[in-house]
Amino acid sequence: MRIRTRTTVRTFLAPAWCGAIMLAATGCSPELRPLAAVYTDRQGTAHALLRSCDDDGRVRGPELRGTAVPASEETTPNGARATAPQASREEEPWIGWETRGLHKAADFPLFAPPSPWAAETRGPQTLQPGHSYELTFADPDDSYTYSASVTFDARQLAELAPGEVLTRQGPMTRESFEDLARKAC
Repeated sequence: MRIRTRTTVRTFLAPAWCGAIMLAATGCSPELRPLAAVYTDRQGTAHALLRSCDDDGRVRGPELRGTAVPASEETTPNGARATAPQASREEEPWIGWETRGLHKAADFPLFAPPSPWAAETRGPQTLQPGHSYELTFADPDDSYTYSASVTFDARQLAELAPGEVLTRQGPMTRESFEDLARKAC
């Protein structure tokens, strides 16, 4: 009887330990969903598109961070890319805006988030050459189930065809983005 008890305990503990190891190895990062996009309108103004999986259409803490691309990350004449050591997100100087709390998902000029958001701004509020930008937000619930982001620079926005948006998956039509966002939820 004692042997069966040990076997039973091992049978139940093995999957539990495997699950714990998998959680530790994968971390607790939220799922990255295709819910953020950027585009330029007919006048050349950059815009942000934020979509939510929340029933009330909310997003948590949207922000736009632009950081200077170090010269060592620029493409060399032979096409190679060298990468310099990266500063932590808190140490690195950035331009753009950030918000706190919950806000309605929206479509708005990239450097003019809706006024109720009370965004705190840093530096020039226009696309800057030599900068890489990241537009991000998180799941509105405390569960942090998902987040969304899109990374881009001025050149990528300028290369978009009329009617296209830039997403984490690359350029696509706005309709394709809206479909992708709905399916992600």
